[in-house]
Amino acid sequence: MTVSTAPATMAAPLPLRRALWWLIALGIWTIFPLLSALQEAFYSAYVGRDIAWRELLPLRIADWYTCALFTPVCFWLVRRFPLQRGMWIRNAAVHLTVISMAVTLKFAIYVDVGRRLRPAQNWRLDTILARGFVSESIAFWALLGIVHAVEYHRRYREREVHAVRLEAELAGARLDALTAQLQPHFLFNTLHSVSTLMRRDVDAAEEMLAHLGDLLHRTLRHRDSHEIPLAEELELLRHYLDIMKIRFQDRLVERISIEDSVRSALVPPFILQPLVENAIRHGIARKPGAGLLEIAARRAGASLEITVRDDGEGFNGGSEGVGLSNTRRRLEELYGRQQSLELLPAEGGGLLVRITIPFRPS
Repeated sequence: MTVSTAPATMAAPLPLRRALWWLIALGIWTIFPLLSALQEAFYSAYVGRDIAWRELLPLRIADWYTCALFTPVCFWLVRRFPLQRGMWIRNAAVHLTVISMAVTLKFAIYVDVGRRLRPAQNWRLDTILARGFVSESIAFWALLGIVHAVEYHRRYREREVHAVRLEAELAGARLDALTAQLQPHFLFNTLHSVSTLMRRDVDAAEEMLAHLGDLLHRTLRHRDSHEIPLAEELELLRHYLDIMKIRFQDRLVERISIEDSVRSALVPPFILQPLVENAIRHGIARKPGAGLLEIAARRAGASLEITVRDDGEGFNGGSEGVGLSNTRRRLEELYGRQQSLELLPAEGGGLLVRITIPFRPS
């Protein structure tokens, strides 16, 4: 069974995602100095001053880029010292200390760059730091808040994907357990038939064992699959029917009607055998003379409909047994509310079992 609900960004390779995020961050950090330079240029034009673009734009870029340098520090701070219950006071103090140090270092770098870009200006670190420490700290805290939001979203998506993966693994484990319950049940019944047949027809018993070996071999091929094409499921059923025809001989009359358009449809492996076994055991085996077994599959809109019918005594309202109950639970695990398994009285007597699942070609 394949479960895939992760978003497209989660499906991309990790290095590619990281590079994409850093390119987006660089683009955002580039927009701010451009807007800041435009604002100062408009003001200079308004008051009648000349606009020195060769100095203005590099200084604005230096101002914002020296702040952008500390983006990785903010991510480290949020991941290493998250503001969560039980530790938020201590971690908030760490945030305050680191941000204060980052603001000071930011201005130190900016002053050094500014002296190279505009040597005529008075670049005193203490003056610039005193004038801009509060406003720059607010900008850093805003950046830290954005990083907190990004990290919260990342952790939320990771938990969501992890929960989906765990649910898929749990559903797969339940399906494997249900399938594992069916196989010993079927094997016991078949071996019982072989032991009974050995007393009166050794050749027939050997033929039955050969068919059983082929069936088990095909079953093992699909042990890791929760869906296979209907055509392959019919091959599995063919071996089982060959075993039953050896046992019942002329008493078992089969009719199989499968639309060509549904042979590629995906179905759970070993889904038909319990239905056929139920029809034979509770219908044909209890009926004197020949019994009819009809198996059909057709497409009904967006659904695949499979029916198994016998002309025996019909359903007596008792327990469904291991085969039918496990089949019902397997369908529920795989398809949820998009499936149904119905036991209906067949026309002319007998029982009709109808399975409806979503139609999906392989």
